[in-house]
Amino acid sequence: MDTGALPLISSFIIRFVMEELSAEKPVYHGSIRYIQNAEEINFNEWKEAVEFMHRFVPLDELQPPPSPETPITTP
Repeated sequence: MDTGALPLISSFIIRFVMEELSAEKPVYHGSIRYIQNAEEINFNEWKEAVEFMHRFVPLDELQPPPSPETPITTP
């Protein structure tokens, strides 16, 4: 292992806006910013945010985690 090599760091800020237009399924959109060069895009689908991240992070599978089977509740 080369101890002199610097790690590759990629940082993003993601903002989600949820609009509850119907009781069935809320609609969301957002923006994502790549911190290293301040490039930012708006998105309407998670796929667009993932495609943006793939431009900077060479990961094969960059997908959101699956939804929990049991809803998370607070006491």
